[in-house]
Amino acid sequence: MPVQLKLLLATVFWGVTPTIGRVLASYEAPIVVVCARFLVASLFLAWFLASARQFVRVPRRHWWRFALLGLSGIFLHNGLMYKGLESTSATTASIILALIAIQVMVLDVVCYRRIPDRLAVLGVVLAFLGTSYVLTGGSPAGAGALDLGWGETLIFLSGLSWAVYSVVGRDLLEEYSPLLVTTYASLAGVVMMLPFLFEQPSVTLAIARDAHALGLIFFLGYLGSALGFLWYYQAVASVGTVGAAIYINLVPCFGVLSAALFLGERIGPAVLVGGLLVLAGVMLVNRPVRLAGAARPS
Repeated sequence: MPVQLKLLLATVFWGVTPTIGRVLASYEAPIVVVCARFLVASLFLAWFLASARQFVRVPRRHWWRFALLGLSGIFLHNGLMYKGLESTSATTASIILALIAIQVMVLDVVCYRRIPDRLAVLGVVLAFLGTSYVLTGGSPAGAGALDLGWGETLIFLSGLSWAVYSVVGRDLLEEYSPLLVTTYASLAGVVMMLPFLFEQPSVTLAIARDAHALGLIFFLGYLGSALGFLWYYQAVASVGTVGAAIYINLVPCFGVLSAALFLGERIGPAVLVGGLLVLAGVMLVNRPVRLAGAARPS
C-alpha cells in the first residue's frame, strides 16, 4: 500500500475518533473506554515493537518522562476528551482539537523560548477567532462574554494535554525510536488507568458484553492508535516529517464530516466559517518550518 494512502487512512481514523467517542459516551465511563482502547493499542504496539526488535532497557532517569507521557498523552488527553463528549458535539470537539498545533507552539515559547515568526502569530490569531466563532454560533461580538460549557472546557484541556505530550516527548525521540516511545507511553497510561476498571464494575461488565461497543473500542485501539501511529511513523521515514505532518491538517475536516454523516450533526455556517479559520491558522503554524513539533496522532 502506498505510504500516501496509509497517511490518508490514518487521518481518517483520527478524524472519526470524536464521533466514535460521542457514541461510547452513553456509558458515562470515559476512563474505562480509554483504558480498553489503549490496552488493545498497547498489545499491538508491543507486537510491532517486538517484530522490529526495538525493545531496549530504559534508564531510570527517563522513567518519569515516560510516566508523564502516559499521564498527559494517554490518560488525560483521552479521558478528558471522552468525558467532554458526554456534553458537547463531536463537531465542536473536532474544531477545538484543531487548536493542538497552536497549543504546542505556545508551550514551545514558554518552555523552550522558541519565539514564533509573524506568520505563526497570525495563525494563532486566526485559530483563536475561528474557535470563538464556532463556540459563539457565529456571533464573534459575543466572544468576550463567552461562557464555555463544561464539555467544551474538557475538550480544550484534552488538547492541551496532548500538547504537553508532544513537547515532553521531543527529547525522548532524540534517543529512542517513535515506535518505542509510543509503546512505552501507552503502557504507562494503561497501568495508570487499570484501577478505574474496578471503580464501576457494572459498567465495565456492560461494555464487555456489548459487541457494538467492543467493536468500536477495537477500531480505536487497533486502527486509530496502533496501526495509525505505525503508518504515520513509516511515512515520516519514507517522505520526511514535513511530507507526513502536512496530512494532520485533514484530521479536523474528517472529524466534522464524520459527525455529520454518522451522528446527523448539522454543519451550519458558523462551523464552516470557523472551521476554515482554524484550519487556515493551523496550516500557517504547521507550514514546513514549523511542522516537526505540531503533529497530533489521536
